[in-house]
Amino acid sequence: MGAKRLGLLLIITPILGFMGWFLSGGPTTPAGDMEGGYGAFAMEFVGKNTDQLHIAMGVAGIGFGLLTACLVALRAKVLEKGASQSAYLSGTLMIIGFAATVAENGAYSAGAQLANKELMSEAVSMFTIATTAGGIGTAIFALGVGLLGFSMFQNETVHKISSSFYILVGIYGVIGSILFYDQGLIGLYYISLVITTVAIGIELLRTGSD
Repeated sequence: MGAKRLGLLLIITPILGFMGWFLSGGPTTPAGDMEGGYGAFAMEFVGKNTDQLHIAMGVAGIGFGLLTACLVALRAKVLEKGASQSAYLSGTLMIIGFAATVAENGAYSAGAQLANKELMSEAVSMFTIATTAGGIGTAIFALGVGLLGFSMFQNETVHKISSSFYILVGIYGVIGSILFYDQGLIGLYYISLVITTVAIGIELLRTGSD
């Protein structure tokens, strides 16, 4: 894939994925920040339009799936400049991590539907599964992002500031996914990932020769 086309996709896909989450219509406060925990979180879905949530989650899944593919393509750009064990490993980790977040989306959607039917015990179980799968998947994905950033820093694929930010985003994502995935602080990881990816996309769009 040409650098300019890849740059354009790196601008579009993270925004698409993030907007899917943002427009899902789910609670704005994560379960871990609620006084009643997952039970209170499930209550937020009573009377909600779950069809909107299912569609939005599908859009988010498509967006982040395409983003993962673009990051793997970015890894290929790194490897064009020379062999890198970090780059090789990053692609595998990001694909595995994304697969786990697909399971998270499915469990989250199922939990919302169960909560809407006031099956609270089952809904809490599904939201707990979603958090577990999402935390594990995001930690693995973030580790891949960090390694991708490290390999780009070594091979100077993009500006060192951009690659350094990917390293920092990856480190924060791993720590956050382990310690506070169901709390609002994890939002900083996603926002940083989107901003850094868009910045790299703009750089490739401006400097790419094909």
